[in-house]
Amino acid sequence: MTSLKTTFIYNKWPIAFIAVFILFNNIIVDHTNAFPKHNTTLTVETPLKAFEGIYQFKENEFMVYQITVQGDKLLAQKIGGDAKLTLTRKSEFEFEFPDDDGDEKIPVVFSKNEAGEIAQITLGGRQIWTKIKSYTPPKEAQLKPEQIKVLAGKYQSDERADLFITITATADGLTLKQSWDGKEINFKPLSDVLFLNQAIGFPLKFTKDASGNTTKVLAFNRDTWNRVKE
Repeated sequence: MTSLKTTFIYNKWPIAFIAVFILFNNIIVDHTNAFPKHNTTLTVETPLKAFEGIYQFKENEFMVYQITVQGDKLLAQKIGGDAKLTLTRKSEFEFEFPDDDGDEKIPVVFSKNEAGEIAQITLGGRQIWTKIKSYTPPKEAQLKPEQIKVLAGKYQSDERADLFITITATADGLTLKQSWDGKEINFKPLSDVLFLNQAIGFPLKFTKDASGNTTKVLAFNRDTWNRVKE
């Protein structure tokens, strides 16, 4: 399970950085709403064109996909990245795509708003993606070297005391290195406290104290890492 195609989803493991490098393939799928068995002939009234549009993940504004019709299927392409996947129709509003091992199908269920328009996706039985009118990838900010260097340091997981990340300053951003496997991720600044790996939609949001010193960093809007005093 190593292909970039499944960056459309991310897993619920508490450590965001682990999820990045297994590329979100361990999503826990809710099988209580598993697709029912269908006849070999699929009869639907909603045209594929109705599902086209831009969809943004509710919990991470940087995870945005463009969905278009490709033959008798839908193609989901990440905006600002290379990740893409093909959705196969199973019923009127239900689609699916295989995980990278091909041994499991990830359900994608579209739903309408009160006006009868396709407005939302429920992915894997739990993740909510909202249809939006347009999206422009954020622009990189120009920071002084000292604004970047102040963020460098060692950070410890708020949930796992044995896990650390080391953040170093580069000429135009930050590099994050994971203690458990040595993997590295590069980030570009959107502001003096917000950095992003746009290809995979991975944000880092730093918190500073009154003196301007970094105290913690939030990854994927959910995982907190506390700066280690050295």
